[in-house]
Order: sequence, then structure tokens, then C-alpha cells
Amino acid sequence: MALVTCKECSAAIAENAASCPNCGFIYAREKKKNWFELLTTLSGPLVLSAAGTVLAFMTFLHQAQTQETEQLQAMVESAVSNDASKERTAVRLVSYLTKINKLSPSFALSIFGSVARNGEDQKLRSEAYDAVENLLEESSFSLSKFDKYDQLEIFCLQAALTPAQYWRQVSLRKIEQYSTDKTLKYEAASKLLSLSRDLSDPQATIDILFSLPVRLNNPDLIERAIPILCKAVKDRSNNISDNDVVDYLEALAQEAAAHPTRDGLRSQIRLYLARALVTKDQSIRESSLKEIAQIGALNPGLADDTEQLFDAVARNMVDADLRSVVDVVHKHLTLLREKPASRVTQKS
Repeated sequence: MALVTCKECSAAIAENAASCPNCGFIYAREKKKNWFELLTTLSGPLVLSAAGTVLAFMTFLHQAQTQETEQLQAMVESAVSNDASKERTAVRLVSYLTKINKLSPSFALSIFGSVARNGEDQKLRSEAYDAVENLLEESSFSLSKFDKYDQLEIFCLQAALTPAQYWRQVSLRKIEQYSTDKTLKYEAASKLLSLSRDLSDPQATIDILFSLPVRLNNPDLIERAIPILCKAVKDRSNNISDNDVVDYLEALAQEAAAHPTRDGLRSQIRLYLARALVTKDQSIRESSLKEIAQIGALNPGLADDTEQLFDAVARNMVDADLRSVVDVVHKHLTLLREKPASRVTQKS
């Protein structure tokens, strides 16, 4: 063992001694690092640098993907217009991009819904329906991955666009079961109302309108439904009786009578007006108008609301023949109002 001189007392001591045996001076010896410690010391900066590089690359990649997605969405949204050929291209492009995870299922659903509501091209609507069904068939796009409003949109699109009445009724039942609170019920009714316009099958329109839009005892929704319902009843074959619609409207009006609030009375007036407009039976029209006149006589504060109702319905009637029916009914109601109050308030 080699000897060295003590720095304190100059005595000879072993080179690895912890202290001098002569004077007691303690030496702080440098600890030798093993190979693992040396490797860690040398590689630490390199690892940190590599991690920073990877993080920076991932951030750049995410920003690039986000920018690409936004550009794709903007491009698709610009194609959704009243041009059927552009919208057909948009539906097909969105279906493909969603399948390869370039667009979100929620965004795809919004595009399919917009196309379904936009035009009168039934083939295009059928393509939108097929696109929704294909979207749901993808194993990675289960219904649970959509939020509650998107799920409701899916049910409404299925109800409105399916060519089979059986599956339409199944979808409508799903909507009623799913719409558990007032907000969802109103949302469902608004969606169905917008989808019921321009359907090629008038019976489908009638089924949809009688599911929620005219059953919520919401006078504003019922008012919006009246022109659509009148057109659908007219478009059905002349050989088909309108008694099913007339009787159902009567039943709904009776249900509304159980809620003698202002909105309940407004709903009654609208339901009886719809009944008067869709029927071909003059006696039924007469009885419906008498009901409206009676409600008005007992509730004078609803006079302005009833006048506004006729104006709104006439304004939204696309069919000229139906507009003339509204005018005739309005004049008839005016005559009924001019009768002595004792005669108007009696049931016919």
C-alpha cells in the first residue's frame, strides 16, 4: 500500500486512510462512481433533450392535425348549400373522412342533418339517411360516444328519413322514451318539425307531427305544424279519409282542455283550427269553429292572439288553395263572433 505525507503534520500515512493516526486530521475522500452512475450522469442531458424534442414534435403534429381538420370542416361546410350536387359530394366526402378518423362523428352527424333539412331532393335525403346508418354501423362509433343531443338527432333523422313506416314508429317510440325532461322533449319536437317539411311521403309527415310537435301542449309548436299538416293531408290520396287526423285532433284538443291556462287555451284554438282546415266535412268544420268562437267569447284576452294565428298560418301556407281555405274559415269565424254571446257560448 502506498504511503503519502499528511498535509497537517507531515507524518507518513496510507494513501486511502480516512484520518491521520498521528494528528487525527480527517480526509474527505472522493467517492468513485460505478458504471451505472457514470452512465446516468452522462446520458441525463441527452435524455432530457430527446424528450423535449419528442414533445415539441408531438405538439407540432397536433397543431398540424387540428389545422388540417379545421380546413376540412370549413371546406365541407361551404359545400352544404341549396346545390344538390355539392351536398351529395359533401355527404360522401364526410362519410369517407369520418371513417378514416379525419373528422369527428359529431361533425359528420351535423352535416348529414343539415343536408336532410335543406332540400327537396329525396334521393339526397336517402343518401343522408344511409350515411347516418353507416356511421352507426362502424364499430368505433357506438351510440354511447355521442352526447345526448347528438343521440336525439340520430333518432330524429332515423324517424324522418326511413322509408319503412314500421321503423319510423320504432324510432318515434325511442324518441319519446329518450326525451325524459321538458328540454329534451321540446328539442325533439323542434327537430321533428324541421325534418317533417318536404318529405315525399305525406303519411310520414302526419306520423311525425302527431308524435311530439302537436302533443306537447305548446301553442307555438302547434302553430308551426298546422301548415305542414294541412299540406300532408291534402297530398294523401283523395280516396283516403281524413277522419283519422280529424278525430286525433279532436282528442288532442280535449286533452288540452284539461289545462285551462293561457297556453292550454291557445293550444286548443290551434288544434281546432287545424281540425277545421284539414276536414272535408262542413259540419265538422262548423263545430270546430264554434269551439274557437266559444273559447274566444269566454276569454276576450285571446282575440288578438287568434287574429295573429290566422295571419301566421295564411302566411306560411305554400299551397294557394289552402290559403283560400284559411281565408274562408277566418271569415266564417268572424261571422260566428258577431252572433249574440248567448248563442256562441252554447255547445253545438
